[in-house]
Amino acid sequence: MITNLISGELKINIAALTIEAKEGLFKGNIRLYVHDKDELEKLVQALLNLPGVESVERYDMEDIPG
Repeated sequence: MITNLISGELKINIAALTIEAKEGLFKGNIRLYVHDKDELEKLVQALLNLPGVESVERYDMEDIPG
């Protein structure tokens, strides 16, 4: 559902995707590249509207270790 939204509907390329499960909850990180802030804001709102999505956080690549 999430990947269909990102790559299918919004036509944004996914560079990497990781998902972890713990105690029935899923937590994931999606690395992607957007063209501008408007595209990012549209993506965040669309993700938040998906059933089961509780939060969406943005990280700049410079802030991610490793």
